[in-house]
Amino acid sequence: MATKNAKQTIVTPIDERETFVSVAKVISDADGVSMEEKLRTIFKIQQADTQIDHIHLLRGELPLEVQDLEDEVEGLKTRISNFQEEVKQIEAKRAHDRATVEASVALVEKYKAQSENVRNNREYESIQKEIEYQELDQQACAKRIAEGALLIEEK
Repeated sequence: MATKNAKQTIVTPIDERETFVSVAKVISDADGVSMEEKLRTIFKIQQADTQIDHIHLLRGELPLEVQDLEDEVEGLKTRISNFQEEVKQIEAKRAHDRATVEASVALVEKYKAQSENVRNNREYESIQKEIEYQELDQQACAKRIAEGALLIEEK
């Protein structure tokens, strides 16, 4: 059975008993692109899609791992900036303690000079307590300075 259409379509049965037919000639559509060209295009698209799937398999979890690493880097940068801020605060406290030690040394000198000119026992005891207090304050400041140095080294 051969049918001619306006577009030169020839259809022949595969088997005389069957109703299925095969296209013997390339069929052209209204847009002017042949069926063969459409099939080739579809085949190329399918190959590209298969390659994309293959790339996705190879790639695996890499985008998620990259994002996790970027997040970790940002977290580390934040920690570093926090440590730097803490170090600055510790340095400021150490500088304050050094100034306190210097002031305390000056006060001890002053009190020792005053102790030579005391008039009674009460004045002498009071000055000695002030000297002792200033020396204890110096020791406490020296201890805080050393602890600050250890903290800075640790950070």
